[in-house]
Amino acid sequence: MKYRLVLVVVAMLLMSGTGVSAQEANTNSNTNVAFWVAYWGRPRVHLFGPDQEEFNKGVQEILFPYDNASDPSDPHVLDGNVQFLKDHPNERFYIDAYASSRGDDTYNLILSQQRANWVKETLISRGIPESRIAAAVGWGELYPVCPELNDQCWSQNRRVRLVYSPK
Repeated sequence: MKYRLVLVVVAMLLMSGTGVSAQEANTNSNTNVAFWVAYWGRPRVHLFGPDQEEFNKGVQEILFPYDNASDPSDPHVLDGNVQFLKDHPNERFYIDAYASSRGDDTYNLILSQQRANWVKETLISRGIPESRIAAAVGWGELYPVCPELNDQCWSQNRRVRLVYSPK
C-alpha cells in the first residue's frame, strides 16, 4: 500500500512539471481526458466472475462537496455500502478517491487521499475489518469522469469508489 501511494505521489509530481494535468488545454491532455471519460462511461468489465459483478452492483460511488473530505454529499450511500460489505464478509476491495480539476495538482492529490482515508476509517469504525481493505489511495484529478470545466462536471469528479479485489 505504501509503495502504491509513493508511486502516485511521484507520478503526480513529475506530471505537474511537464504539463500533463488531466484537464489542460493541450491536444495530448484532451486525448487523455477523452479516454478516461469514455472509460468510466462504459459498463464495468467483470474479470473475476459473478462475485465481482455482484460487488459492482452492490456498492455505489460516494460523492463529496467542493473542498471537503469528511462529509459526503449523500451519507446514505455510505450506509448502503457498509450494509452490502457486512452482508458479503469475504469480499476485499480497494478505496480509490478522486478530486475535481479545481485547485493545483498537489492540493487535489492531498484532498483525494484525505477522502480515501476518511472513507477507510469510517468503514472500519462501522465494523468493516481493515484486513478487507487492500489499499486506500487518492488519485487527485488524474482520471476524470467528466471533461467539462463547470460546477456540474466538477461535482461528478469528486468521488470515492470501492473497487473489487480478488482474494
